[in-house]
Amino acid sequence: MTVSDLFFAHKGKQIDKWSHYLDIYEKHFAKYCGTKVKILEIGIDHGGSLQLWKAYFGSNAEIIGVDINPVCKEFEEDQIKVVIADQCDPVLSRLGPFDIVIDDGSHVRQHQAQTFLNLWPRTLGVYLIEDCHDGFPSLSPYKDFLEYRYPWVIALERPKRIIRGMPSRELRPDEIEARAKYAR
Repeated sequence: MTVSDLFFAHKGKQIDKWSHYLDIYEKHFAKYCGTKVKILEIGIDHGGSLQLWKAYFGSNAEIIGVDINPVCKEFEEDQIKVVIADQCDPVLSRLGPFDIVIDDGSHVRQHQAQTFLNLWPRTLGVYLIEDCHDGFPSLSPYKDFLEYRYPWVIALERPKRIIRGMPSRELRPDEIEARAKYAR
């Protein structure tokens, strides 16, 4: 089922999303369905999106929600852990690495930028920032991502380099680094 199918069929806790976000999620998240995926969602609100991700990604998904409101701890359930913390706290990076990070927290551009700086190094796949109504945050100094901008959303993905075969000559230091980082 798609994110949209699950969203409109949802009977659990309240979910509050803009309708055009559903297709964005599908585009960037579909490849993780049914895999052993670790997701961090910042901003829990009523807890419904945590349930949505659990249904969408399947029984192998580990979902961690972060919020400053202690009441959100009540939203823990099988596969869903809740951490009470400020989204800008660098300690959150210790929870990773993450396959997917969704920043639906304060929606303040400076907070989004600081959170990205803290968490991008521990993000293996997709980093999605929602509700950029105030403009997109500055993402420097990092440039090692593919960037997709949508109305009020920015999605960043780690590029996947494909390396196969044996080298036909001595490798340069940058090639050795690339093989170590990307070849699997």
